[in-house]
Amino acid sequence: MKLVEIRQEAELEALRPVWDEVVRHSASDTIFLTWEWVTAWWSSYGKPGDLRIVAAFDDSGTLRGIAPLRHQTVSRYGQTVSALSFIGDGSNDSEYLDFIVPRESEREVMELFGRHLSEEQQRGVVLLLNEIPETSPTLPLLKEFAQSHEAEWSETSIPCGTVRMPGGWEEYLNMLRPRFRTKIRSVLRNLEGRADVRFGYCTDSEQIRQMLPTLFDLHKRRWMQDGKPGVFGWDRKRDFYYKLSALLLDREWLRVSWLECKGRILACQYGFCYGDTYFHLQEGYEPASEHWNVGLGLRAWSIREFLKEGVREYDFLGGVGRHKTDWGAHVKQSKNLLIAAPSYKNLLFRRGPGWEMRARELVRKVVPDRILAARHAPALSNGNGQRMPSAGSQWIQRAAAHSYLGLQLPGLSRRIRDQYQVSISPNGKWPGISWNKRTKPSARILCFHRINDERDPFFPAIPTGVFEQVMRFVAQHYKVVNLTELLARLDTDSPEPVLAVTFDDGYQDNYQNAFPILQRYGLPATIFLTTGCIDSREPLWFEQLAQAIKKTAREFVDVEIDLPRRFWMRTEAERVESHGRMFSLLRSVADGERRQWLADILKQLGEDGAGRRNHMLTWDQIRRMNGNGIDFGGHTVTHPYLSRLTQEQVAWEISECKRRIEEELQLRVHYFAYPNGREQDFGEWNKELLRSAGYRAAMTTIWGINDRHTDRMELRRSGPWEEDPALFACKLDWYQLING
Repeated sequence: MKLVEIRQEAELEALRPVWDEVVRHSASDTIFLTWEWVTAWWSSYGKPGDLRIVAAFDDSGTLRGIAPLRHQTVSRYGQTVSALSFIGDGSNDSEYLDFIVPRESEREVMELFGRHLSEEQQRGVVLLLNEIPETSPTLPLLKEFAQSHEAEWSETSIPCGTVRMPGGWEEYLNMLRPRFRTKIRSVLRNLEGRADVRFGYCTDSEQIRQMLPTLFDLHKRRWMQDGKPGVFGWDRKRDFYYKLSALLLDREWLRVSWLECKGRILACQYGFCYGDTYFHLQEGYEPASEHWNVGLGLRAWSIREFLKEGVREYDFLGGVGRHKTDWGAHVKQSKNLLIAAPSYKNLLFRRGPGWEMRARELVRKVVPDRILAARHAPALSNGNGQRMPSAGSQWIQRAAAHSYLGLQLPGLSRRIRDQYQVSISPNGKWPGISWNKRTKPSARILCFHRINDERDPFFPAIPTGVFEQVMRFVAQHYKVVNLTELLARLDTDSPEPVLAVTFDDGYQDNYQNAFPILQRYGLPATIFLTTGCIDSREPLWFEQLAQAIKKTAREFVDVEIDLPRRFWMRTEAERVESHGRMFSLLRSVADGERRQWLADILKQLGEDGAGRRNHMLTWDQIRRMNGNGIDFGGHTVTHPYLSRLTQEQVAWEISECKRRIEEELQLRVHYFAYPNGREQDFGEWNKELLRSAGYRAAMTTIWGINDRHTDRMELRRSGPWEEDPALFACKLDWYQLING
């Protein structure tokens, strides 16, 4: 018998006709050792030059054993070693790895492999052999090898969960705890009883190609609930699943099951039927539909189908928990082995993990729990999913901003930012920074809504004191103009930046709190009015929603606009979050649907939002403000999203709003603000209707600064970024300097 070391992928390809025959005759016959799995894994994760497969051939040239190994460089505790590991190890995809040797030939072939591995160890190579099943006949032979060479030996047990299946569905259910058995029956009955719900398998390559991105997305969103990223952010892993799926589908081993509602996939599971065993690798489900138990329902349906196919073992693979034991899983073990020649370097490499664990246990005993909890606290994110600065970083920002104001630097920076602008561009290790003299006009527009001290999380507002400090700052350090002058400036050659102040919706606190401050500092402003609410004294539709959620006695409501969703309202935090999610959902649908769903939600909540009556400006207040430097513009009649309306509906909303304001003020209305104002909330055809209605310009809420080239029907506006006035001032100056 002789050994051949395979280092080229072409040589691995040549073994395809005989590889799986050896696997089938081995005691460790699993899908993770098949030629398809090994080649797909190596194609996605392998590094050129690291292939180290060793094949044993008898004198007739028949393949008698395979050591599916690869080389890697591993560093631990300051020690770097060359290691041999199984192909498949290291990506958290593969289980039950092993040497592939036919039954009854293990000792003969493993002794041959042992001599080869001994030569590798003499060159300083460490064996990291993970995921070997505890029942593998190669385990005792490897231990004999280590003892005979006086090698360092480390063994760690890895629990895995598996279910031995009976012959039928009812027999299987009777294996489970009564309460869980009842839950499975109830969930399946409810799901299968709905005409809009379907279960199924992917049966061809096109279905798989379409399903894999859904699996990746559902898996990611499921784990985001726990503050974890999931596994599919890695491009190599996604590539592996595509390649593996194509190969296993051809062998009829792949099983991808799915649950669909109204054409939308709510859950999918990814695994393989190999022999009489199903191996469950990955799954994902829609977190918003968790109240339907879609993941549980799909697993139950899949198991019932597997039993019909003759599957007699459902293997959950690595890890054990209630989510597996509830389904009848019992524990079996795999082994992670470290075998190394005796040396001080290898001793540290082997024993380091144990020493580290004991050190961690000591730290847990000594360090207060609050400090440990803070260290492992998940990162915060804002509503757009962006990472927020840590508490320490926020403190540094605030301290720097207050120093900026305290040292009276805004006065100095004004002379710089009004005459120059900074350009920053990536340039190797350090960014490239250039100064240019301002030669073109520019204008920034600020956008506010409510100004009050209620501190109501359902109706967020800028505190009155903060608003005054911000207005005092802009009055001192910026040229504040009305919109008419702002547009005129953009058509001149004056490089001096200007700034305008605007408000949306038309809340009464704009008159009570903001107006006196604007007068105090001599600042003009424009308020964009939603005229229907001013006339009816009724709250805006999203304020009705917020009020209903705030006051309801319900703990949750279920909504099925696009898919089944449950919105929890057991705490104030849950209510605020539910309001934000419902608002986002409602603004994504056509206006007619929005109205219908809003009525349905309000009915479920048992509230009509009447508690927010009379929170809008009155026409008398509007006239009084208009006579004292405040302009008014249109913001529609009912605050819909223009891109969700028909052309006739948009024409009525913008023209009727304009007509009503002009009727009350006896003045022409020139300016409009798109409700919500994001790119998706209006379209090019909306701009034409606005021009036809007589508007000169329209405001968005798209971030940025305006110049002479900015579309007058798509002017940029920025919200107040910070409640800390010093930080607001610092950022405003910075963005002005870089024209950001």
